[in-house]
Amino acid sequence: MAKGISKYSVKEAKNIKLGQGGSDYIAAATVNQTTNPGTTWVSITALDDATVSATSVNTDIWDTLTTIEVPSGTTIYGRWSVITIGSGDIAIAYRG
Repeated sequence: MAKGISKYSVKEAKNIKLGQGGSDYIAAATVNQTTNPGTTWVSITALDDATVSATSVNTDIWDTLTTIEVPSGTTIYGRWSVITIGSGDIAIAYRG
């Protein structure tokens, strides 16, 4: 089993998965820990076809994403410290 994946209780893990930490609306922009200290994001939902780049918090568990295309309405999961949404694209990033 991957390191660090069991550090949350069942209740905490469910809350994280549901985006209980809040969210950020991103339109052709970047969210990161510089402007949101201590924040990590656990899922990204594309509101239109979006180009996404995201820096993984732990590359042993989740990959860093480099300019991938995410279809409209699709949600991807991971744990990221920086998320960039391409020009003209819109997404919601959920904190966890």
